[in-house]
Amino acid sequence: MKSVLIATDFSKGAENAAGYARMLARITSRKLTYLHIVSLPVVDPMVTSTFVNETIDDLKVEAEDRLRKIVEQDKADGLTADYIISFEDIIATINETEDADLVVIGKTGHRTFLDRLIGSTAQGLINHITQPLLVIPEDFSGDLFHQLCYASKLEFNEKHHLAQALEWRKYSDKDLIIAHIIEDFPLDINVNEQFMASINKDFGNKGYIYKNFAADVYKKGIAEVVEKEGISLLFVTTRKRGFFEGIIDPSQTKGMINTAKIPVLVFNYDE
Repeated sequence: MKSVLIATDFSKGAENAAGYARMLARITSRKLTYLHIVSLPVVDPMVTSTFVNETIDDLKVEAEDRLRKIVEQDKADGLTADYIISFEDIIATINETEDADLVVIGKTGHRTFLDRLIGSTAQGLINHITQPLLVIPEDFSGDLFHQLCYASKLEFNEKHHLAQALEWRKYSDKDLIIAHIIEDFPLDINVNEQFMASINKDFGNKGYIYKNFAADVYKKGIAEVVEKEGISLLFVTTRKRGFFEGIIDPSQTKGMINTAKIPVLVFNYDE
């Protein structure tokens, strides 16, 4: 049984993301798996190993108690749920969770669990997990499926990820917007008309609408799309370098996506 993996540190942002993860698990008939990484305490070198081990044990017991109660409530509500407590690196833990095909993380406005998970290791995370990553802002409370949008420069063959976005569209009353962000000098690897002809052939020319948006900067173009079209969930595809950091890690950019009020789902482009 495939699962939605929700990383949590029990913060407000994580709890908000967990609510959406529960909804997704329910409508897609997936198991819900909570992942909590126990952060090892930084202690004085003079502190005994016994004290350190006791502290670690206390942290694990506290986390296990909270997760057990959450999972029990989920099961009472008709969900299939479990949890993982790990002391390992987040990448290793996700890779060991073979049934997870979606990872959900809450995004907060300050340095917390998100930063510890993907702040300093953003590039490593996106390079080493294949699952789509859904980032939910702490204050987002809207309908996730109100208006879906796949935004891209359409410079590479992204039909595989478009197909995944269209799978999400079946939970929405509106067509998916394919937003082609055209910069002043776009890289024309895949000619626009040819690309759309291929998309229409593969997907039957239904369930989506195609729109062009001109912008001198890609992130600015996305911001304009989100505001103009009332987007509630933005799909983007990242390559191996750079873009993921630009939309997630606040230390890497002051761009719009970093401060977006809507969820962003990141697909990893496999070359």
